[in-house]
Amino acid sequence: MASRSTPNPDTKGKEGDPPLPSNLTANQIQQIIGALTRRCGNTKKPKIKEPSTFHGERDQLRGWLAQLSVYFKGVGWEFNYNNDIIVYTLRLLRGDGLKWATPYIERRQDVALSSWDDFKRELQRQFGEIGEQGAARAKLMRMAQGSKGATEYWNEYRLVTSQTGMNDATLTYHLMREFKTELQHPWGMDGSDSQDPQFVANWVIKKETKSAAIKHMGHGTISKEKAAFPGTPRNQNGTFRPQNDNQRDPMVLDVTRKRPGFNISAKEYQRRMTSNLWLKWAKP
Repeated sequence: MASRSTPNPDTKGKEGDPPLPSNLTANQIQQIIGALTRRCGNTKKPKIKEPSTFHGERDQLRGWLAQLSVYFKGVGWEFNYNNDIIVYTLRLLRGDGLKWATPYIERRQDVALSSWDDFKRELQRQFGEIGEQGAARAKLMRMAQGSKGATEYWNEYRLVTSQTGMNDATLTYHLMREFKTELQHPWGMDGSDSQDPQFVANWVIKKETKSAAIKHMGHGTISKEKAAFPGTPRNQNGTFRPQNDNQRDPMVLDVTRKRPGFNISAKEYQRRMTSNLWLKWAKP
């Protein structure tokens, strides 16, 4: 007679549940926990937008690979999904990118692409910037803030300079050199000698934001004055000014003593006044 097995009091779970394998690695256990958490959790994950297609443009490869990395993390493909990642990436190739990948797809190219790192390395070798550092430095020399805001220009600057290999002091010099003049002068007056590009960028962005706020407040004051005195023009110093010669503003000082415009010289004007003549016709 077969003996009945005695249940182990240390065993948790329902009767009949298969035991976990004892040879699982810590990474695999974490994946199982993550999968169960996502399945049982009540919180909805945000839908992640799929990366764009890639046509082989050298200046677009870096950003496209960054899109892929974010997407793979979002869908949980960070570990042990090399085949899925490579197949998905191949689906996004177009134009020159697809031409390059076709021999690999048809297995006519004898290159082992068994991992995502290998595949990405081949992509960068084929479509990456040639002379990456030199190209980045040349682009840096052509950069200028122009009509961009300080935040927009700093983000573009930071992306380019990450490939130049320059030290912080040189990057700070180039950053401040290409900012607008109205931002350079306050920095010179501030007296700071920081050589950290991030510190300088934060200072400039804060200064630009304050200047824009003050300018906005000034425009609000002018608009209120226009609403309170419609149709009444003002000088730059805030005083009223007449609209034309025939309709002088009574608030202009000495307006009643203004000489009418008869196109006569000052000497002739004095003569007519002294002789008690009509100013317009020069007759008694």
